[in-house]
Amino acid sequence: MLSAIMLVLLFLGGWVLNYVCFRETYGNSVSGTDLPVGNAAWHILIILLLTILNLVMVATINRKYAIIRVRTFIPVFLYALFITTWKRAHLHIYPHIAGFLFLVSLMLFLSMYKDKNAVLQSFWGSLLIAFSGILNPVYLLIIPVVWIGFVQQECFSSRVWLASVMGAIVPWLFFFSYHLYKGHEILIFKDFWLNFRPLEIIKSFSPVEKIYIIVSILIFIISLAGIYSNLLQDSLQTRKRINYFVLNFAFLLLLNLCSPHNALAFLPLTAYFTAMLMAHPFSLNKSRFFTVLFLIVCLIHAVYMYLNCFIV
Repeated sequence: MLSAIMLVLLFLGGWVLNYVCFRETYGNSVSGTDLPVGNAAWHILIILLLTILNLVMVATINRKYAIIRVRTFIPVFLYALFITTWKRAHLHIYPHIAGFLFLVSLMLFLSMYKDKNAVLQSFWGSLLIAFSGILNPVYLLIIPVVWIGFVQQECFSSRVWLASVMGAIVPWLFFFSYHLYKGHEILIFKDFWLNFRPLEIIKSFSPVEKIYIIVSILIFIISLAGIYSNLLQDSLQTRKRINYFVLNFAFLLLLNLCSPHNALAFLPLTAYFTAMLMAHPFSLNKSRFFTVLFLIVCLIHAVYMYLNCFIV
């Protein structure tokens, strides 16, 4: 209990530090549409509340679907660690709203395993993703990955697919109808494809960020090796879900590399899949190596945050 209180206080301290160091950079959303936030304090508070909501979803999904077959706090801890220490994750509000909508839809999709009549889950899950697409159209690119997930979970059928398509269309019917009725010019897709500039995002990173990313990739690769070395001990259903998580992570990585303008939009989602996949070997592999690696991850993020706040 005492350790949990200490962790909560530590993370809250991290958010206060982010506010003190970066409050002048807060303000604009990824989609270019600002929320009516009066000042930087309200901005960071809203993101903090959304992050807490997403942490609840992270814990709920893992508990309900046993992605990690033991009770563990590590997925929640890692998600909180990533969002707290990634200063870019505090710049915008809309990605956290979209992240919550995606996690709700993910919960619906994971319940569809081998159910080729799961029409309602398919419809509502796709509708939530499509609604987040109104915040930023780039989120619509997730829907084809959802369909691949249907195949992986052996729930793909014409009924399920059509329900997903209808769910993706409905929010946009209301969106276009409203703007056409009001006579507004629809600019949401303006320059959409022009934002895809492969590998340009690398140029925007500082030397500290480049070192952090390289080290993080190496640790993630080691974590993946830890996952697949013990994957046969999980049930077939869990293995399919983990493979779906890996697919989502690979897709997000590809999008981040190809569309630097939209990279910030996917930070909460990237944090979620990274946290879940890294937490798997940290929770299930009891070797000293992964215990030390977990401590190294914590130390790296503490140093990274210190450098961003006081050095860079």
